[in-house]
Amino acid sequence: MIDIILVVLFCYQINRMAHERGLASMPFVLNYLAIFFLAMIAFVSLLISYMGKNVLQTPEGIKAAMMFEPFAIMFEIFLFIYFRKKIQRAKVYNGNEDDFTPPPSSPNNKPKKDLSYFR
Repeated sequence: MIDIILVVLFCYQINRMAHERGLASMPFVLNYLAIFFLAMIAFVSLLISYMGKNVLQTPEGIKAAMMFEPFAIMFEIFLFIYFRKKIQRAKVYNGNEDDFTPPPSSPNNKPKKDLSYFR
């Protein structure tokens, strides 16, 4: 239950931070959700393959699953920190910036031939 509360809270925070920076928030939120759900599916599949398909119906299986809950919460927090840093490092484009600089001419450029006699 705490996982779902943290996911909702972190998605809200990612959305808010992206809007403050002027970025589209949907890619960040969807990537966060996708990575979280894929990691949880991978964890559950590993748990089922290791303990059997009735793992969550026995007290030992529930205890084994709860032993890994702190690691799942740490994964959520580190994933949120990763996306927070990604939002902070994203370059924001302002439409008024006009800083075009032409590429420098290289010394290997030969002068062009005069082809005016073909006219």
